[in-house]
Amino acid sequence: MKIGLVVHFFDFRNDVRQWIQALSTLHEVVLFVRPQDAETISGLAPEGLEVRLINEKKPGLWNRLWEFSFRFFGKLPESRQNYFLMESFRISIINQAEKAARATWLLNISMSLPRILSYDFFISQLKIQRKTSLEGIDQFICFTELSDNYLMNRLLQEGKAPLVYVYSWDHPCKHTRFSTRMKYLVWHKGIAEDMASLQHIPEENIRILGATQLAYVDRWLSKKEAFPNPFPFDYLYFGCAIGVPQLVESELLIVRKLASEMAHIAPEWKLVVRPYPVMKDWSPYEALRDIPNLVLDDGFRSQKVTSIAVNEDFILEKFVKIHHSKAFLHLGTTLGIEASYTDAPSVLLDIKENNQPNQILSLHNFIHQFQNDKYINLTDYPNVVTSLAGLRTFLANLKSNPESFQPYNKRLASDIQPKSFSTLAHDLSTILSD
Repeated sequence: MKIGLVVHFFDFRNDVRQWIQALSTLHEVVLFVRPQDAETISGLAPEGLEVRLINEKKPGLWNRLWEFSFRFFGKLPESRQNYFLMESFRISIINQAEKAARATWLLNISMSLPRILSYDFFISQLKIQRKTSLEGIDQFICFTELSDNYLMNRLLQEGKAPLVYVYSWDHPCKHTRFSTRMKYLVWHKGIAEDMASLQHIPEENIRILGATQLAYVDRWLSKKEAFPNPFPFDYLYFGCAIGVPQLVESELLIVRKLASEMAHIAPEWKLVVRPYPVMKDWSPYEALRDIPNLVLDDGFRSQKVTSIAVNEDFILEKFVKIHHSKAFLHLGTTLGIEASYTDAPSVLLDIKENNQPNQILSLHNFIHQFQNDKYINLTDYPNVVTSLAGLRTFLANLKSNPESFQPYNKRLASDIQPKSFSTLAHDLSTILSD
C-alpha cells in the first residue's frame, strides 16, 4: 500500500519520525509537507522517502474571508477553557507588546461571538488549486492539529478522506480542526470518549491504536535492567512542564519551595530538575544552580540552532533518571503518565498557595486543564499534593512508606499498554486492511 503522510512539527516529534521509519518497512510512504516546513522535514525525514509539497491554497479575498470567519466563528470544543488557554499561551510568547495586546483583544472578542461555524462547512467553502500531486496514494494519514485546510478540502472532495491520528491526549480538548467526515485513531478508550463528547465525532469513526509518544516507554521497559542509577546520590526528579514565559517563574517558585522543604525533611536527598525541552530561552533555569541541594539536568537538549529535537539516547536516559528517583514530580505533563510505568511514584503538585486561579495565565489554570483533571488529578490518591502542608506530609510519607504511592501509578498505567513503533506500524496496517 502507498501511504501519504501529511506531516508537520517534525523537528521535535521524534516519535513520529520513528513510527514513519517503521511504517516504511511495511508500506511505500510519501511525506506531504507545507512549503514552510520543507527544509526542516527534508533534513530529518528517514532516508529514501519521497517528499511532496502541498500547493492547494488559491490566493484571493474569498479564502481570506473564510479563514477570518473560522477564526472568529469556528466551533470550539466543549472544553472551551482549554482552547482559550491554548490561544492565551500562544499569545504569551509574542515578543512585541503591541502585537500581543492586539491578539489578546481579538481573542477576547472571538470568545464572546457565537461559535457556530463547523470545520466541515468552513473547509468546503475554500477555493483550491489542485496542484498537489496525489498520484498513486492509496491512503492519506494526518496528525492533529490538521496542518493544511485546503488539502483537507481536496481530499474530501475527491473521496480520499484521510485517517487522522490524534497525536496527544490533550488535542481533543483544545483544537478546533476536527471533521465528522474523517476517521480517527486515538490512544485509548478514554480519549475516544473525549472525541465523542468534546468534538462530537461519531463513535463509529474512532478506532484505538495506541500512543507513539509511549513507544519510547516500551523500548525502555524492554531493557531497563541494563541501566544503573545515573546519579551517586538519592534524589527526587522534577520535570518542568511549562513553556510559557509568564509562568516559568511561578513554576520555578514551586521548585524552590520543594528544594527548601527537602532540605529540612530529607536533607540527604537532592532535587534534580529537568528543564522544559521546547522552551526556547533556558536562562530562567540558570538561577537554580545556586540552590545547594538542587542539580540542573540540562544536558539532553540538542545543540542544533535549527532544531529543538532531543537526541534519541537522551530520551531513554530520561526514563532511567525517573525510574531511579525517589519520585517524579510535575505540574501537569505527559511525563507524569510516562513516569507511572517506572518504579518511581508519579506525583502531581497542585499547591493552592501559589495557583492564583483568577488569572487566565496561572498555574491553577495550567494544572487544571481538562486532560489533567480527568486523567491525572486523582485526589483520592496521596500522589496529588494540594498544599504546602501536604507537600511536607508527602515528603515524610515518601521516606517512611514509599509503597503507598504505587496504586496511583498502577491506575494511570492501566489506561494504556505501551507498544513498540513496530507494533504500532503493524496495528495500523491491520486497521487499514479493515
